[in-house]
Amino acid sequence: MDNKHDGLWQGGPWEQPSQPVPNLPYIPVPAAGIPVLRPRKRRRKWPWITGLAILVLALCLLTIVLGRHLSFSLSGPGYLPASPGEDWWAQQEEYSTDPPNIRQAPTGTGVTLPLQAADGPALTYTQIYEKNAPSIVSIESQSQSEYGTGTGIIMTEDGYIITNAHVVAGADEVRVALSNNSVLQASLVGFDADEDLAVLKVDASGLTPAEFGDSAALRIGDPVAAIGDPLGYRSTITDGIISALDREVEVDGTTMVLIQTSAAINFGNSGGALINQYGQVVGVTTIKIVTEDGSAEALGFAIPTTRVKYVVDRLIDGQVIHTGVFGFTVYTFPAEGGGLEIMDVTPSSDAYAKGIRPGDILLAANGQTITSTQDLTRLKQSLGLGDTVSLTYLRDGQSYTVDVALVDPQEDNR
Repeated sequence: MDNKHDGLWQGGPWEQPSQPVPNLPYIPVPAAGIPVLRPRKRRRKWPWITGLAILVLALCLLTIVLGRHLSFSLSGPGYLPASPGEDWWAQQEEYSTDPPNIRQAPTGTGVTLPLQAADGPALTYTQIYEKNAPSIVSIESQSQSEYGTGTGIIMTEDGYIITNAHVVAGADEVRVALSNNSVLQASLVGFDADEDLAVLKVDASGLTPAEFGDSAALRIGDPVAAIGDPLGYRSTITDGIISALDREVEVDGTTMVLIQTSAAINFGNSGGALINQYGQVVGVTTIKIVTEDGSAEALGFAIPTTRVKYVVDRLIDGQVIHTGVFGFTVYTFPAEGGGLEIMDVTPSSDAYAKGIRPGDILLAANGQTITSTQDLTRLKQSLGLGDTVSLTYLRDGQSYTVDVALVDPQEDNR
């Protein structure tokens, strides 16, 4: 077999190269470790734990009183004393993926998320914090049996707020604490568990919206900062760099294409901001790599703003997010003379209907030169099912340009 067949880029729901050696470096994780963990809110089952704690306290006091007069022990059947170091408020292992059961805000309002080009000089971390702190909010979510916290980013002056879906999932009440410590009830605009994004709305005016930048302009090594509420420490800033782009990380059965950063991200940072050196939000922090022995460090991830914009705009418009695929695979190695060679085309795809065939050389998409599979991956961040992309390809020395619609991955029978 030709060596170029060793690496194939699959144009599936979350495209990734299929290579003999994985792109991601090997991370040794103990058998009992957790390779990927969302820095989620802490959820506590208050009613029965509170009652149990009160009962234990009462029994301890009773033991002290009776112990002066009786030879009495509480080590008999039915009593399970807490072992040393036992965490009565242990975090749950399972999390809801259901939308919060709160008031629904209107959709179809025409509000969209603008992404602005970087402008002006680079800022210091102090300036980044001063610019963005007023735009970062604390989020409290509560149901009958659970309570948790996370972070959100103000999108508009009148109260649209972006956060992670898992921050508010399953809640019966969601409250937003602004930087001035005022607390407002939130309603739900839209929610997508697979994309891990939600849009909330509070009744307010004159808020300070964050400035959102284009994550497609990021380069590996760029300085960044994360602002959020790690472990309840409100409005905390941590610094780092862009460690990698277009990382494909599987979370809860879904592969997400994310920004990797060395900026510290911990429980409570979920839904917070990853900010570039110009003070623009370029990602929504969502997960980190952890191991049981604590050996993994500085492995945080954020949803790039190109994907955030696509999802948020559609949630506000009342649409359901549907992933689309190009309907073809390409070799991961560049073709001689540039571009990527088409390896396979799904017969039922629009790409096939428009004439694209195996052996064609893909040169450009939407006018952008294609040099690697990452170019296609980044382009697809801003696209979904039914969206069209202009593809330029080469065949027998002749170039052609066609508009191709993305298709349902379930129908892409590779």
